[in-house]
Amino acid sequence: MVNIILVSHGNLASSLLETASDICCFDRKYVYALSVKDGGIEVISKRIVALAKQGEVLVLADTFGGSCCNTALSCSNGLNNVRVVCGVNLNMLLAVLNNMQRLSLKELSQKAVDDGKKAVFNATEIVKQ
Repeated sequence: MVNIILVSHGNLASSLLETASDICCFDRKYVYALSVKDGGIEVISKRIVALAKQGEVLVLADTFGGSCCNTALSCSNGLNNVRVVCGVNLNMLLAVLNNMQRLSLKELSQKAVDDGKKAVFNATEIVKQ
């Protein structure tokens, strides 16, 4: 099973995880929400490294180029069992949580990207059609 780490600035990671837990069932012992404000990038680094020693890790970061994403990328440099996807949203997280037991890390990271992108569109334009 792939371990999932949500990393963000502020409360985004924990809020997304809390919302997802209201929508679907998943094994919380494999999913973590970390914030820069709750211990800094050192906590994020340590968790990624520790989980990478145990198995595969998918990091879902809030934004590319931010300290969370940069830390995850730095920690995972040279590790084949860690993937970092940025731009996390609820749709992406739900797709990951619903497939984390059956997909490989590579497949799961691609599903995260694909389903995350599908959730971003101009709803007003869709409704007008």
